[in-house]
Amino acid sequence: MLFPWMKHNNLNWHQAIAQFMMSRRALWLLLAIMAGFVLITHQTVPMLDRDEARFSQASRQMVETGDVITIRFLDELRAKKPAGIYWLQASSAALFGIDDVASYRLPSLLGFLATLTLTYFFTRSLFPSPAAPLHGLLAGLMLASGPLLQAEALLAKTDSLLLATILCQQIMLWRIYRDSELKLPASHWGAFWIALSASILLKGPIGPLVLVVTIVGLCVIDRNLSWLKRLCWGRGLLIVGLITLPWGVAVTIATDGAFLKTAISADFLAKVQSGQESHGAPFGTYFLLMFLMFFPASAFLCFVPLLGKSLFTDKASKFCLVWLVGYWFVIECVPTKLPHYILPLLPALALLTSLALTRSLPAAGQKMARLIDAGYIVAALSGILLCGALFWVAIKYGGITGGRAFVSVLLVFMLAGLILWRLWLWRAGRKIGDLVIILGAGAVLHFMAIGGVIAHLDSVHLAPHISSSIAQLEQKPSLIALAGYHEPSAVFALGRDVLLLTADEAALLLAEAKDALVIVEDGSLPNFLKIADELALRIHEVARVDGFNHSRGQDVSLRFFQVLR
Repeated sequence: MLFPWMKHNNLNWHQAIAQFMMSRRALWLLLAIMAGFVLITHQTVPMLDRDEARFSQASRQMVETGDVITIRFLDELRAKKPAGIYWLQASSAALFGIDDVASYRLPSLLGFLATLTLTYFFTRSLFPSPAAPLHGLLAGLMLASGPLLQAEALLAKTDSLLLATILCQQIMLWRIYRDSELKLPASHWGAFWIALSASILLKGPIGPLVLVVTIVGLCVIDRNLSWLKRLCWGRGLLIVGLITLPWGVAVTIATDGAFLKTAISADFLAKVQSGQESHGAPFGTYFLLMFLMFFPASAFLCFVPLLGKSLFTDKASKFCLVWLVGYWFVIECVPTKLPHYILPLLPALALLTSLALTRSLPAAGQKMARLIDAGYIVAALSGILLCGALFWVAIKYGGITGGRAFVSVLLVFMLAGLILWRLWLWRAGRKIGDLVIILGAGAVLHFMAIGGVIAHLDSVHLAPHISSSIAQLEQKPSLIALAGYHEPSAVFALGRDVLLLTADEAALLLAEAKDALVIVEDGSLPNFLKIADELALRIHEVARVDGFNHSRGQDVSLRFFQVLR
């Protein structure tokens, strides 16, 4: 029987839920449900611009060319991230199909499930008690119920897998710190350095950054450096070198040093020095966004101060605090602000919040009670804002599938109402059943937002319409070129042979290749028509796609031209 507690009729349903959550089967059920949600979104949401499409196209080219050292998008060197994620995506695509979008997303799903599992076991290691399984599941539910981690589980990018490797790294660092007076097995420091190496191969400096801020915070609070020798730095750095340097040396040789130079100067330093690609924002942005990015678990963030002095005296709480605050402070100082930058601190936040929920509430009217109530209100407003935003985009960008997007929005509103109602009941009675319903409804809400609303924003997903329009042409083109509209999702849809040209070059292509097709964005249309007229080309418009380019935040109209025969 899946729910053995159901036969105990003397238990009320809150007690029954608590009893079930104490068993390991609750974790497996959570993983199965979340895997189902994510797999559905993998199939229903088209390839998204721009990062996901760039990662996927570069990984597909790795499979097609067999070059596992140099990362390229079309013929351009892509020096944004190390090769780890491309190897995993290319392996998945080789197994399940290089033209299937879901193939490139599978590693992100595995990272998501690993994160939930590791969070569960990390909680049991941090806060050992008879209720540890319950706390672990709640921490996992908090992560699974938020929009950010679910979105990263969908996208074919680095961040979901990166979070899993960082959690491995932090778990082993915690064990070394906790047992600093004991003789540690080599598996502790060995696993720590291997996890750190994996994070470096996925996204360079992020894993080491989390490590540094955690170690510095612990040493400052404890005023003790002696435990650091337990990390076995000499042998550990040798492990890192053996894992990461072979590819680093190989790509440096293959590109004459261009890859590392571009990665450091054009990507990393650009983000540190200024807001890259118009993603700049002031200090405090992540603090303001947290209630939205962690909704509905953000309703309980203001419980963390209830931990009081134990945040600085208890080893486990202190470990999570310095991890959370240190990393948060660093990313707030970085000018470039993107929502997924906060992912590495979310497990620490979930771990502290799940522990804080066990604390007694202060009396009504006290400052702490007012702070907790303020947290409820801000979280509720964040949920309402999220629903309002989804309603607006469904109406504005739903296109021919707007009906399905609108139905999904209605379901999102119903789930949000359920969350707010149960949050009110939780505030009055603090029963475990209400808490589980809040977090569970949050997970379903964000699944509906991604798989129901975003998947059916017909005006936003232009690449499928481009492919469909080409398939319907009577005169099949031998060459396809994009002029003015160079979004990576269109490149992925059309393949690596597509040409990215200017308007002038597109007209010259038609003059040279009479059976070519050029797709011209409206902004490039006047120059294209001018050059075509000068070349005396007899062209005609064979198709048209209108929509919204969310990467640029503007409406676009794509016109398909061929030479009359």
